[in-house]
Amino acid sequence: MSKETRQLATSLFKALDLLTLISSKPDGVGIQELVADMSLPRTSLLRLLDSLIHYGLVARDDSRRYFATDMFHEWRKEDPDQRLKDRYAPMMRRITEELGEMTTMGRLSGRGIRHIHCEEPDCRVRVTPPVGRQFAIEKMAMGKMVLTVRPDLIPEGVGEGYLEELEVIRAQKCAMNLAESEEAIVAWGTWLGEPSPLTPLFAITWPDFRFSEDSLERGIELLREESRKIGPFPYFE
Repeated sequence: MSKETRQLATSLFKALDLLTLISSKPDGVGIQELVADMSLPRTSLLRLLDSLIHYGLVARDDSRRYFATDMFHEWRKEDPDQRLKDRYAPMMRRITEELGEMTTMGRLSGRGIRHIHCEEPDCRVRVTPPVGRQFAIEKMAMGKMVLTVRPDLIPEGVGEGYLEELEVIRAQKCAMNLAESEEAIVAWGTWLGEPSPLTPLFAITWPDFRFSEDSLERGIELLREESRKIGPFPYFE
């Protein structure tokens, strides 16, 4: 990963991350929660918030909670999460039923991955659904995918080995999480569209005792069939 690519961190990226996060909170969000979710100094966030308020995309109420405005929703036009669920949930359900493992869809929100939808298998031992839970982005299969297009989010101090892994992920358009984010859990993830910070991601998750190369290959083959119907997905191009 070139030095120039890793220096893409800009106020624009941070403002877009912040706007994405606020828009996912229909009941509003306070500054302390934003500081925690964005991992940015309070003073920096207040400058970004004032700019978004000035632009008309964010408003602050009397209790000092921040909301996305009607202007923002008109600008956005639709609920992207619902659109993604409508498009991909049937596909996820088919893969889960055939494979017997959990499938998950997520996207970048703020400076982490927000899980939008999960399909769970009907079996005795299941992976706990990740919706509403927080994981270190650099340890997730989906997170590693995002870091190939948002290198400014790569944590300080990661080793060269990790940066080399991201280069392989960028080329292969898929990533593995081998019990890195959660003990005894294995996940494989890939893009559901052209790689970008706004593109949704898909993952299959196994308890480690049930994971095998054969199961992974079967999961990829099921996704390939879906790619022919509603893709193409970049992994198969």
